[in-house]
Amino acid sequence: MRMLSCWWLLVIAVVEVLVGPSSAKVYKKCEMAGILERQLRLPRDQIKNFVCIAQYESGFNTAALNRNKNGSKDYGIFQINSMYWCHDDTKGKSNSCGIQCKDLLSDNLGTAVTCAQKILKSQGYKAWVAYNNNCRNRNLDAYMAECW
Repeated sequence: MRMLSCWWLLVIAVVEVLVGPSSAKVYKKCEMAGILERQLRLPRDQIKNFVCIAQYESGFNTAALNRNKNGSKDYGIFQINSMYWCHDDTKGKSNSCGIQCKDLLSDNLGTAVTCAQKILKSQGYKAWVAYNNNCRNRNLDAYMAECW
């Protein structure tokens, strides 16, 4: 039995080396807003929409990963879809953001925001179900008041 336990520890250690350390983070609303404003220099109108989207798409979790019925996956804090926006093992139609989907799982918001801005430019906020169901027609100034 002891030999079996040691074997599993070895397997776990090898997996950790191959996969690498996790850098995922669950942000707080105002923490995320501050990063978007001060570090990434987004305008407040965009910040309040992206923060609302992130809350309802992923719960502010950069490691969020969901599988869809069509075989595609939604990645990261904005739940960006592998069918169109990033590349993974899914047979996607395109990689419009020009990135690996796993890059959207980082606690560094830069890659996710850059891709989200491409989606916004292409389809508007309506591209996110969470926006349509929870953010559109909502007073986002009141939602963000505690942060500003």
